[in-house]
Amino acid sequence: MRTGILAHSFSSGFAIYKAVADMPGQEVFIIVSPSPHRSALTSHLANLARLVLISLKGLDLNPLRLFVNGKLIFLAGRFHDQASVDTLKKLRLDVGLHKAGVIYRDVTINAFRLGILNHHIGILPAYRGRSVLEWSILQGDAVGITVFFIDTGIDTGARILISEEVDVSGCKSVSEAKEYLFNLDHYCPNVS
Repeated sequence: MRTGILAHSFSSGFAIYKAVADMPGQEVFIIVSPSPHRSALTSHLANLARLVLISLKGLDLNPLRLFVNGKLIFLAGRFHDQASVDTLKKLRLDVGLHKAGVIYRDVTINAFRLGILNHHIGILPAYRGRSVLEWSILQGDAVGITVFFIDTGIDTGARILISEEVDVSGCKSVSEAKEYLFNLDHYCPNVS
């Protein structure tokens, strides 16, 4: 299985990489598109600095190996730009893992054989978009996560793989509960 982690930040993509790279039969790539809030050059320089810092801080050569072995790819433009889509298609990826703050266009989604998976901190289809944890709590409904294949809407993908309630009663605040739920995308030994 050829998997591409789609991110704007090397750090967030690498956290997912560490969780899935050792799974049998996986060939994993981190694909970084420039942040929409920075120029491509500034964004890529910041990500290269993160790569070096992560390598030095943990005395871990894996981030540098990713770069040298062509498993870390810096796109010149946004995920939907034709050159980026062409790069994704050349990689012949089976599935994408969403870790960028964007809504993908069909051309990007269709560059993956199976599609792009998203980890959402709400129970779909009831709680879509942002602030789903807060709305779940306010409505007295279950809090949880959904893993689904995205489409071009906002949390509207019809192919839901996992929809699980998650106990957040041990969290001291909404922000702590959100952080816990968001971190389940790279740590999921016991979801509920």
